[in-house]
Amino acid sequence: MVDPTTGIWNSKFVNALVGQEANRAVRYHRPLSVLLIELDHAEHIHKELEQIQVEGLLREMAERLGQAIRDTDTVGFLDADGPPHFAIVLPETDEQGAALAADKIRRSIASHDFGTGAWKRITVSCGAATIDSGYRPVDEAGVMNRREYTGNLLREAYQALDSGRSAGTNRTTVGAYQR
Repeated sequence: MVDPTTGIWNSKFVNALVGQEANRAVRYHRPLSVLLIELDHAEHIHKELEQIQVEGLLREMAERLGQAIRDTDTVGFLDADGPPHFAIVLPETDEQGAALAADKIRRSIASHDFGTGAWKRITVSCGAATIDSGYRPVDEAGVMNRREYTGNLLREAYQALDSGRSAGTNRTTVGAYQR
């Protein structure tokens, strides 16, 4: 369940955790936020650095992210097709708290010297999605649909990230899942 490159939780663990925390948030009427973090200019970094340097950079980012979050939050690595993403699961965190956490993370990464030549200073962009504390997912028959809100929470975070990245780099975009 640990990603071998970064030493933090892998995609499978993060997806399961999001499901558990989303169920808890809905059941107990508590907020939950998920942050997705993407390295700005990832394509250029991958082209210009050797693989071992990229892996070192990702490990160092994982360490910085772990230092920037609360003990109750969880950071993981989503290594799917395309650029790698980090995910942070933020229980008991509303939209405003997610935005504050994302901005703290962006500042922490931007101020750190990664020591990788031209890429010693890097930035990240963050997308966040939130289940509001009053969210009650029901279908037409009044039945709760857990799969729907769990999957959509991550999709909404990806959409927020994509929306922010289309406006530039080093940005935070937050959206609440309220369907």
